[in-house]
Amino acid sequence: MERKPKLTIPQQVEYMENDCGIKFNICSKEDAIEFLTNHTYFFKIKAFAKSFPKGKDGKKYHNLDFAYLKEISTLDMYLRKEILSIALDFEHYLKLWLIRDLSEREDENGYNIIDKFFAAHPEEKQEILNKAKSSVCKDLSEALETKGYALWNVVEMLSFGGLIKLYDLYSAMYNVRIEAHGLLLAIKCIRNAAAHNNCLLNSLRQPYSKEIKGTKILASELSNIPGMGRKMRDSKLDNPVSHDFAALLIGFDKVVTSDGAKKSTYTRLKKLFDETMIRNAEYFKSDEVICSYYEFAKKIIDFLYKNAYNIEDEQKL
Repeated sequence: MERKPKLTIPQQVEYMENDCGIKFNICSKEDAIEFLTNHTYFFKIKAFAKSFPKGKDGKKYHNLDFAYLKEISTLDMYLRKEILSIALDFEHYLKLWLIRDLSEREDENGYNIIDKFFAAHPEEKQEILNKAKSSVCKDLSEALETKGYALWNVVEMLSFGGLIKLYDLYSAMYNVRIEAHGLLLAIKCIRNAAAHNNCLLNSLRQPYSKEIKGTKILASELSNIPGMGRKMRDSKLDNPVSHDFAALLIGFDKVVTSDGAKKSTYTRLKKLFDETMIRNAEYFKSDEVICSYYEFAKKIIDFLYKNAYNIEDEQKL
């Protein structure tokens, strides 16, 4: 295996120019060095080059300025922050649904379900016990050993993945479902990618995985959006990132019961897509791939925003 040599930041800039064909016309080499020194690192920003086409030789990029990479990497950061915020709210309302359903259910005391949960997933109990050693949940974890494990306190200790496991068991035992039932795996994937700071917008032209099975419920929900044709819907749901992002938005809308939370979220997303995302639109206006994904996401966000504010036409509040 041939190991690539370590490069200094100025050498990284020279490599991008000479070996990759990346230009430094809009963003100077000096500004690129500053950006790579204080804001991000070479491996991460170079990953976004996948979003742009290469020239006829298949080696060097065609008309790619470093400014484009700088911009798309920054937009990716903003998007990841929004995804994580939405996912955290989704998690809260999933807990709320479980506890609300439990409180109205005469055939479940809250302890029985957790006994079955730990029997099916002993690793989840071990994780809670581990948190008693060093965690902000240390006091709660220790208290559960004496007060008993019940659904209403265990949900505070579970990871998002653990919470989905508990929901799946509860749903199967009592034949109840949230409206976003079929979207949970996709939501978990996009949430984890954002939480681990994985790049998202680098996989628009070349998806990181082609093995994706789109959910019928998501395709059905998107078919209700004006201007969302089947061709656009099907093509974008073939990409894991756009599929999972759409699932998060639709799932959030289905599970969240607070009108205020919905309006706040959709207002932030509108600002991100109507202002921040297009502040340097000239960088990407000739790229049909990037523009088509932007249009896909914007149609969903506009639809949810209008529903939240009961807007019947194209007039803005």
